[in-house]
Amino acid sequence: MTKKLVQPTALSIESGVSDSPRDLAWTHINIPCQSACPAGTDIPGYIEALSQGDYGLAHAINFRDNVFPGVLGRVCSRPCEGACRHGRSGLGDSVAICSLKRVSSDFTASDEHGFDVQPPTGKTVAIVGGGVAGLAAARDLAALGHRIVVFDKHERPGGMLVQGIPTFRLPRDVIDRDVERVLALGIEIHCGVSVGEDVLLEELVASYDAVVLATGTLAGRALDIEGEELRGTEHGLEFLLSVNERQRRDLGKKSVVIGGGYTAMDCARTALRLGSQTTVYYRRGAENMVVLPGEVEELVREGGGIQYFKSPERIQGDDQVQAISFASTDMPLTDAERELIDVDADQVILAIGQSPDTSWMSESLSQRLLNHDQSIRSNDGFRTEHENIFIAGDFSTGATTLIDAIAHARNAAREVNKFLSVDAHDQKNSISIGSRKFARDFDDRTFVRNNAMNIIPIVPVPVVDVSTRDLMNEVETGFDQSVAQEQAERCYLCHYKFEIDNQKCVLCDECMKIKPNDDCILPIVGFDEPTSASALPSPVRLVTGENDSLYYNRLWIDQDKCTRCGQCESVCPVDAISIQKVSFIKV
Repeated sequence: MTKKLVQPTALSIESGVSDSPRDLAWTHINIPCQSACPAGTDIPGYIEALSQGDYGLAHAINFRDNVFPGVLGRVCSRPCEGACRHGRSGLGDSVAICSLKRVSSDFTASDEHGFDVQPPTGKTVAIVGGGVAGLAAARDLAALGHRIVVFDKHERPGGMLVQGIPTFRLPRDVIDRDVERVLALGIEIHCGVSVGEDVLLEELVASYDAVVLATGTLAGRALDIEGEELRGTEHGLEFLLSVNERQRRDLGKKSVVIGGGYTAMDCARTALRLGSQTTVYYRRGAENMVVLPGEVEELVREGGGIQYFKSPERIQGDDQVQAISFASTDMPLTDAERELIDVDADQVILAIGQSPDTSWMSESLSQRLLNHDQSIRSNDGFRTEHENIFIAGDFSTGATTLIDAIAHARNAAREVNKFLSVDAHDQKNSISIGSRKFARDFDDRTFVRNNAMNIIPIVPVPVVDVSTRDLMNEVETGFDQSVAQEQAERCYLCHYKFEIDNQKCVLCDECMKIKPNDDCILPIVGFDEPTSASALPSPVRLVTGENDSLYYNRLWIDQDKCTRCGQCESVCPVDAISIQKVSFIKV
């Protein structure tokens, strides 16, 4: 027999801080965009701030949670948008979460952190690598009160942001602004210093309480095919570095880019801007490409080409590349049946992935830290075989996305903080990842949402005309403030929880009459008791199908169908419907 709860509530508390498994489960289920973000960004929090014109608060939330608002507002991989409820079948398009993050950066001069910086602990940490992972770990550890020194072999910080991502996608002043906000926490950085040459890793280990290795994945993978050694063949990361940082402007007349990811798109669009006829060749189909929405379309619009289901077999030429042969991969064929297609080319750019470069480590540390395949030996992805050496970002995980690298680095910072024997519970408002939910009764009547907001169409991000595009001119111009506010209003604000207290409810059906969606409020006969501490009560719906209070004894709001219009709460004559706002603090 089904056991029924008398009066379940979705959250274990009405207000205050909670780390209850059930409360955290509620947030994970009911705020899908935040759950999908590797860094746990309070997405509805900053979008709500934008809808109210508070750009400073929106920026502070992003800086607190994902560290680089201006950067990620342009080049984030956007896993949140795929999870957005607004993008589900029949509901239209996802909210433009990434573009709204950009707005929070474009229209604020605020330097608010969104967190408290702790007093000095006396502990010191060296970080090797000044890219997003190194800087994200540095930011968190500095905010926790540790003295941080970053070493980077390049002439300026930013890592792949400046070395790999083209300026026309990510302007350098945007990078500088985000990086400066991180360094403003008192972080010391030494650029042009190569660990392994200018200073040994052993020296850092001896001089600092902890060392974090965050040097990314700079070793490009090889094809291992005939002719790969010919002049005119190069790895995509080296090509982008030479253009972005060394002002290279020469390229062959006809370029072939091999790959189907972010680097392949950046290489191809850069090659086009250098005057080279460029085509991307990818061994799978379009649906398998890992690129930003609209990137392939922009490549084609700019004059580039793309060929799917083509695998490189050999590169031809005497000393210089002259052609490359491809085999089709869209049908299973024996080696004898495979017909090769020759493509003229004088430049072949390989964008087929990369791995960490560990050649700068001494032999003694390599033996201790590395596996036989030169990968870092680690049981948890953060700690190495050396007690005070840690790893962060892509250097630990292999090549991922920016937001994944940031999230990993922030978790690595938490592990470093534990190692340094600093009690995280004494750092009440720190930004160390590991969130506790903060739920409070919502009585701020500025909360406004209506059904007209549900049908606001998404607006494509404005772009400059193809005729004006070059290496420096940013292609996407972003939303203006009026468009941004309207786009923010599309958000369902899933961090608001509407709930009916059935001990107060008199089953007058007023909420049922006014509800805008068929299934947002349901008549039920009770709840199944949760099966675990992290499970939520599940409603038992009517079997009869009758929709009359004679046949049911409770009403229940389905958070997944609720669009936060507030109509049910406004018409309830007995105040049986409560609204809670779920926010997040970092402890």
